[in-house]
Amino acid sequence: MKFVPLVWAALSRNRTESVLTLVALSVAFALFGAMIAVNAAYQQAIDDVRMDRLIVACAFDCGTIPLGYREQLARIAGVTGVGPQLWLQGYQQDERHPITVMFVDEGMRSAWPELPMSPADWKALDVAPSGIFLTRTAAARHSVRVGDTVTLNTQPGSRADGSGTWPFTVLGFIPDPPGWGPGTGGPLSNPGMIVGNLRYWQNAGDLDERDLVNVLRVAVDRPEHARAVCRAIEARFTNATPALYCVPAREDAQELADANINMRQISLGIGAAGLFMILFLGANGIAESVRERLSEFGVLNAMGYGDGRIAALVLLEATMPTLLAALIGSALALGVSVLVAHLAIKGAVNLPEMHASLAAFGWALAAALLVALLSAVAPLYRLRHSDVAAVIAGRP
Repeated sequence: MKFVPLVWAALSRNRTESVLTLVALSVAFALFGAMIAVNAAYQQAIDDVRMDRLIVACAFDCGTIPLGYREQLARIAGVTGVGPQLWLQGYQQDERHPITVMFVDEGMRSAWPELPMSPADWKALDVAPSGIFLTRTAAARHSVRVGDTVTLNTQPGSRADGSGTWPFTVLGFIPDPPGWGPGTGGPLSNPGMIVGNLRYWQNAGDLDERDLVNVLRVAVDRPEHARAVCRAIEARFTNATPALYCVPAREDAQELADANINMRQISLGIGAAGLFMILFLGANGIAESVRERLSEFGVLNAMGYGDGRIAALVLLEATMPTLLAALIGSALALGVSVLVAHLAIKGAVNLPEMHASLAAFGWALAAALLVALLSAVAPLYRLRHSDVAAVIAGRP
């Protein structure tokens, strides 16, 4: 039997309703696909952070720790590198244009080798202490070129000369490090990374703060040693002033991503709501179609089409528009992910960069098939238990 003409006739019976249902299903699938992409983006950002990298900071929110702790940390068993991080936060023309420079030194080459700076970049930073490297995200947000001067303004007194103006020269651009981007919880909601030379701060900063840093990054020999090394660090510095707190970088990234608003859970909840909407619309449409066509099914049954063929017809009628809506919705979700990625780079939204994947497309198709199957269950049950002959005869 040629099912397609029968399915097309059923769908075109009420074209306005069919089109509106298709539009609603497509939007629901787009919502479902976008939320799957958001969840995957957050999870990927966390997975990109290595477990064998540690974050060591002040245990009691004192903000800074002595740079001299580095030598003691380097002597702990399992530690393979220690590098300092200091963030200088301020603004450019006015406070509506915030900017943050992360000062580091060459200790980061072993403590955080994922920082995408080449040997030539490190050499350039050493030759020009007031130079900076911007990540792709930061460069897009600040619209600068190599050789430009970027001026960071802070409260007067951050420099030893009493001023609060820090001029920097753009030396080049680097990729965003793995796990570091919009929405992943860095300083000032991570408006891109700007890397500067810690020596510039030590030469020009306030005398009382030159040997203080915000955190020390620590590399360990094996991921499974991360928690043990953290415990050893905290034990050694329990009675120090200040005491230290240590956490594996991946766990820190997960805590930051889940802080205040857990976007991973929210995205799954919204995706589930979209899936429920798809199921509701699909089931309602198929149920209404079966109710309107009971007499038609009775005629088909009288012509020799058994229950299996009629069930296949109903399933096909449920599957075709649902799969079409899944394809349209996936295309819409792809467009949304591209738009969000652009807005995230520009700083308009604080979300990790989303990428449409075959996995998300596969989830959409699987959901479409599942919804089509579930949508047809109740109508098929009613059809199977209906007296079709009585319906054809017009008897209630």
